[in-house]
Amino acid sequence: MSAALVMMVLAASPLDGARGAYQSGELPRARAELESLLYPLRLDGDVLEAEAHLLLAATFHAQEELARAEDEVVRGLAVHGDSVLDPLLYPPDFLAFVEHARAQHQTRIAELSAERRPRLLPPPTPIVEAVQRVEVPASPTLTRAWYLAPFGVGHFKHGRSGMGAALAVTQGLGLVVAGVSLGTSLSMRGADGRYSASDAGTARTLNVTYLVGAYVFAAAYAYGVLDGMVLTPAPSARPVP
Repeated sequence: MSAALVMMVLAASPLDGARGAYQSGELPRARAELESLLYPLRLDGDVLEAEAHLLLAATFHAQEELARAEDEVVRGLAVHGDSVLDPLLYPPDFLAFVEHARAQHQTRIAELSAERRPRLLPPPTPIVEAVQRVEVPASPTLTRAWYLAPFGVGHFKHGRSGMGAALAVTQGLGLVVAGVSLGTSLSMRGADGRYSASDAGTARTLNVTYLVGAYVFAAAYAYGVLDGMVLTPAPSARPVP
């Protein structure tokens, strides 16, 4: 019996209290516990830290503090980008909110993730200077980084207006559907952040359409980046005389 008790203590997570408070609707208590664990950081391991950020984001989201929720999502994904959220713990509208933030803030997530990685070795220094370096003026060319912009901006910049228009329409429709569904769903919540029994079915449908719209946007954005950065051949280099 004592061995089983020791195993239960070892398996306990420092997030259990905050997780239980969130599930029971005690959002102020969940928020206070998570902020005390994260600021300053008192958690060991990237997975646990990322989970705490995402749980705090869900708490902010339930309290309709969307800007702070989005910031915590970005911080959590920067710590552990492969985090998978439990659909039994988080509502569908928050799951869609996380995927939207993941797609919209890819650059910021990558920057924060890079800041966390320590530089283990100094940059190499050349032992012998090059005998002669020929400077060839580079002609101004369009960079592929434009393909990271949403709504087909990179395709328009590279003269591929057909694909650009298709991506712009698809991503725009996805955002409109997600935005309208999210706004309507949030407006139906009561003062306690919950839906009434009569509105529960409609809210569930709106959460699904919001999720669908967000996934349509994310899928179209991902395809646009893949098409521009990988599937499209690079322009041939100009020969140096």
